[in-house]
Amino acid sequence: MKRALPTSVLSVLALLLLGTTPEQPEPGAFAQYAVAADHALASRAGAELLAQGGNAADAAAATMLALGVVSPGSSGLGGGGFALYYDASEGTVTFLDFRERAPGAATADMFEGQPPADDRATAPSQYGGLATGVPGEPAGIDELVRRFGSKSRADIAAPAIRYAEEGFEVTEYIAKLSSFFGDQMRRDPVMRSWFEGDASALRGGQTLRMPELARTLRAFGSRGAAPFYRGAIAREIVRQNRRNGGVMTMADLADYRVVEREPLDVRRVGYRWVTAPPPSAGGYTMLASLGLLERWIPEARRGEAGAELLHAFAESWKGPFWDRASYFGDPDHVDVPVDALLDDARIARRAARFRPTLSIPFEWYATPLGPEDRAATQPDNPGTSHLCVVDAEGNVASITTTVNLPFGARYTAAGMVMNDEMDDFASEVGEQNAFGLPGGAANLPAPGKRPVSTMTPTIVLDEGDRPVLCVGAAGGSRIVTAAQQVAWHTLIRGLDPNEAVAFPRVHHQGAPNRLRIETERPLDAETLDRLVARGHELEEVEHSAIVQAIRIRHDGGARLVAVSDPRKGGLPAGE
Repeated sequence: MKRALPTSVLSVLALLLLGTTPEQPEPGAFAQYAVAADHALASRAGAELLAQGGNAADAAAATMLALGVVSPGSSGLGGGGFALYYDASEGTVTFLDFRERAPGAATADMFEGQPPADDRATAPSQYGGLATGVPGEPAGIDELVRRFGSKSRADIAAPAIRYAEEGFEVTEYIAKLSSFFGDQMRRDPVMRSWFEGDASALRGGQTLRMPELARTLRAFGSRGAAPFYRGAIAREIVRQNRRNGGVMTMADLADYRVVEREPLDVRRVGYRWVTAPPPSAGGYTMLASLGLLERWIPEARRGEAGAELLHAFAESWKGPFWDRASYFGDPDHVDVPVDALLDDARIARRAARFRPTLSIPFEWYATPLGPEDRAATQPDNPGTSHLCVVDAEGNVASITTTVNLPFGARYTAAGMVMNDEMDDFASEVGEQNAFGLPGGAANLPAPGKRPVSTMTPTIVLDEGDRPVLCVGAAGGSRIVTAAQQVAWHTLIRGLDPNEAVAFPRVHHQGAPNRLRIETERPLDAETLDRLVARGHELEEVEHSAIVQAIRIRHDGGARLVAVSDPRKGGLPAGE
C-alpha cells in the first residue's frame, strides 16, 4: 500500500521546494519589464529576451527552458504545468493546461498494493518508468509562443542552450538535494555524468554542463515541440521509459494535446481574481477562501495582522479543502461543479459556521451539494517552480511548472529529467500520498487522464480591469495558501511586495487538523499563544511554499516591483 513519505523525505522535499538561503534579496523595482523566477539565471534568461524586444510570452518560455537546466530537480521539458497569460492589447486572459497525462495503458489499479514509500521514494508511482506521465512542457511552451510570442524559438532557447553547454554553478540547494537521491541518480547514465568521479552527490559550486540536454534544446529551437511527440526525441522518450519499466508508447506522445480552459474569474475583496481552473483545485480553493474572508473580516479591519487574521485564514481553507476531497478530478473525465461550489448562498451557509475565537474541525465546514459526495482527499503536487513576467506593453505571464518529486522519476531521456507525475494520482481510494493525504476515486489513473494539482498561477486585476499583481507558488498543498497570503498582504494590507513575500505564513489543509507554522520565519509568542487559545494544534515546518510575485502599479513611481522568495534565494531581473 502507498504510505505517507517518512519525515526524512519530507525534509528533502522542503529542500527542493524551498532551498536554504535565508537572506532577503534587495527589492526589484523596475520601470519597463520584470521577471521573477526562483533561480537568478532563469530570471536573467527571461530578461534577456525582453531586452531583445521579446514580449512576456517569449520571456516566460525562455525562463522555463532555463529552469529545466539550472534547477532540474524542480521542472523541465520532461514535465508539465499551467500557464495563465494576460494579453494587454485584447484585455483577455488565457489559460493553457499542459499538465502531464497518463499513458494509454494506465489502469485504475496499476499502483494498488504498491509497497510503502521508503526514505528515497522508491514506490512504483514515484521512481522509474511507470511513474512517468506523458510530458506536456514542450507542447505547452510551443503553444504559448505560437499564440502570443514574437521571437523565434531559436532566440527563446538560446539562454538555456548557453547554460547547458558552457556550464553553470551548482547551488548548495541542488547539491544537498542530490545527496538524498545520489544512488538513484547515478543509475542513469546522464545523471551519473553530473557527478565528479565517485562522488555520491553533486558539489555546491561545481560547474555542471549538460551536453545531451543542450542538443535537445537545440532541437526545440529548430523545430519546436514536434520532435518530442513524433520524432527522434519521442522515440528516445519511449525507449528510456520502457527501459525503466514504463508503458509509454509513441501513440501516447502523438496523442498529447495542450488544452485551453476557461480560467476561474471572480471578484473578491475589491479585486478581480483570475486563476487556475480544474484539474487544479488551487484556484478554486483561493476563491472560495476569499469569499469567506470578505464576510468574516470587516473592511475597516482588513489591514490588520495578528492571530485574528491567521485564525480566519486557517478556518477559510478547511471547507475548500473538503470540497477538493469530494469533487475534484480531471474535468475531461469527471464533472467538477465549480459554479455550484462557488455559489454565493453556499458560501454564506459555510461562513455562518465560523467562530472568531474557536478552531472548528474541518468536517464541520462540509457543505455537500448532494448525497453522492465522495469523501476522499486528492493528492498534491509537491515539487514545482513558479515564474512571473510583465513586459513593457503590459502583457503578463503567470506560469507554474513541475517534474513532481525531486528530480522527477530519477531517470532521463534525451538529457531531460522525466517526471513522476503519476504519483499525483490516487494509488487506491483512501491510500495516502507523499504528504499524508488520502486519494479518492475521481483521481484514480485512467488512459489520457491528468492528475489533480494544487498549482495556482494567478493574475489579479483592479476595478478598472488593469493587472495589479502576478503571483504563484511552489510547495505542494501549501501553494495556494502561500500565494493567497502574499496577495492579501500586498493588495489588502498594502505591504511592500518584498515584505509581503517575506512575511511569516501559516498553512491549514483540513486534514490533518493542524495549523502549520514556519520556524525560519517565526510568529511572535503572543500571536502563537492566541492561536493555541483558539484551539489550534500547531505543527512546525522549516519553511512555507516558495512564492514569486510582481506588483504592477498605475499611480507613478516604480511601475513594477518583482520579488523572488528569499526562502529559496532566487533573484528577479528586469529594467
